[in-house]
Amino acid sequence: MKRIPLSEKMILYFLILGIGSIILTGYFSFYSARRALLSRTFEQLISLRIARKSAVEGFFKDRIHEITQKASVIAELNYLPDQIEVRTFMHPDNGYYTGACLADKNGNLITGDSASKKIANPGNYRLPAEILETSTARVIDYTLSPEGLSQELLLIAPIKIKRGAESYFLVWLIDSEAIDNLLLGRDTEIGFGTSGETYLVGSDRLMRSQSRFISDSRLQTKAATFSVDETYNYGESRVISGDYRGIKVLSSGSRIFVDELDWIILSEIDYKEVVAPVGSIRNSIMLLTVMAAVVFFIITYLISLKITAPLVKLTHAATDLGDGVQHELIEITSNDEIGDLTEAFNKMSIKLREKEDALRTEKYNRLRSTIDGQDIERQRLSRELHDGIGQSLIAVRLQLGAMEGSSCLKEEEKLKSVINLTDSVIDEVRAISNDLMPPSLLEFGLSAAVKQLCNTIHDSTGINIDITGELPGDRLSRKPRLYVFRIIQEILSNAARHSGADQINIIAETENETLRIDIADNGCGFDLNSPCTGAGHGLNNIKERADLIKATLDILTENEAGTRFILKVPLNKSNHDKSNPC
Repeated sequence: MKRIPLSEKMILYFLILGIGSIILTGYFSFYSARRALLSRTFEQLISLRIARKSAVEGFFKDRIHEITQKASVIAELNYLPDQIEVRTFMHPDNGYYTGACLADKNGNLITGDSASKKIANPGNYRLPAEILETSTARVIDYTLSPEGLSQELLLIAPIKIKRGAESYFLVWLIDSEAIDNLLLGRDTEIGFGTSGETYLVGSDRLMRSQSRFISDSRLQTKAATFSVDETYNYGESRVISGDYRGIKVLSSGSRIFVDELDWIILSEIDYKEVVAPVGSIRNSIMLLTVMAAVVFFIITYLISLKITAPLVKLTHAATDLGDGVQHELIEITSNDEIGDLTEAFNKMSIKLREKEDALRTEKYNRLRSTIDGQDIERQRLSRELHDGIGQSLIAVRLQLGAMEGSSCLKEEEKLKSVINLTDSVIDEVRAISNDLMPPSLLEFGLSAAVKQLCNTIHDSTGINIDITGELPGDRLSRKPRLYVFRIIQEILSNAARHSGADQINIIAETENETLRIDIADNGCGFDLNSPCTGAGHGLNNIKERADLIKATLDILTENEAGTRFILKVPLNKSNHDKSNPC
């Protein structure tokens, strides 16, 4: 599973939380604003529809009142229709009518306004029988107008005269544009925006007024919409649906209560125009979301760095601590859980350091005790060999020497052979005694002991060893002096056994209270990284002895390139005595 850093997780979580909150808030703000805007628009539509409805109903009531008054005046004249002058039954000149005429009891138009092209020849028209059964003035829908006047809205009022008990009808033609002016107005502001309109629809679903968007729509355009159906079913409607053009609109409808007209009035406005301001809000919210996301990312990134930086530092410190690398205590920068964790880590680091120091001290003490014990044992063995076995062998040699010349020739030869063997054993015991604890180191110092060691190796192996400089053993206490000798002894012994070298150079120099010993051979060298290198005890013994006297040891070697040991020993005698008490 791919490892995801905590900082990236925090950035991701915070971004999801922040942007999600912004989107959620924007969503509710957007839909709340849209709902409020739609509600306000519906209220305006209803107010507009009520105002237009009142205007239309008032208009027809006024026209009915006018024709009723005119019919009463004509009835008072008590004239027959052919005796009535045109000016007598003419409509008021108020712009609401396009013509006037009289009809007999059978509905035949017997006389009319010759100025009106609609009824220039009144004898050609006849009123439908179903509209003649009326005793009061009424409005006749377009669809019930006489043939030839089907595009006109009529006002009809009965006239009863006393002479002959005759009855006939007064007919006025209402100008449809007067109604359109009530609904649409002459100003676009009255039309409620760029797409708003108010129009009338009959029960046959044909428009009874002129559309703002379709020319000649009266009785030509079908408005079979959901809003129309809802208005006819429930008397009023308030819906969002398609209009007669198929465009989504907000629609408010109501029935018209005028005489026997089965009409409804609708006020509508395009949905797109209504929600346009909300679209602007939506775009602003989207822009704000993007800007907030960028700002939120930057802030989150900085916060995550601030939170995770101590954790990363603790992680690196813990990793180094696990690898044995000691660090200074981590500074506590916050008074929270991370600060508590840092404090706990510091305490753990201190305890581990104390335990490591104790273990290192214990290790050094054990190692020093082991090495010191080995040196003491070597010194004891050297003394025993020199004072015990060596003296006994010398006594035997002296006795054998005293017997020499006192025996026969044959026995004398055997005696000489025993004497030679005894001399060889004495030399071997002396050599072993010197290797265990060279007397020259104690009697003549480090420089003399190393030179004697080099001569011994040269005599036994033929390797030429050159020494340059002096080894100031007098500036080292007894144990460091012995450890330095053992280190040089081990290096030379390893070179003699394994390197195949024929030349070894030893350079000793003192600088800034430090003894620097450089030992280099021209042998085959070795690979320091090879597992076989650490299998033996020679290098480990050299390194351990160097650590015990607080010396540094550098090993430079390559295959077929020789080996070079650089040993740096501090010459502060008090420190050596303090760290390695004898």
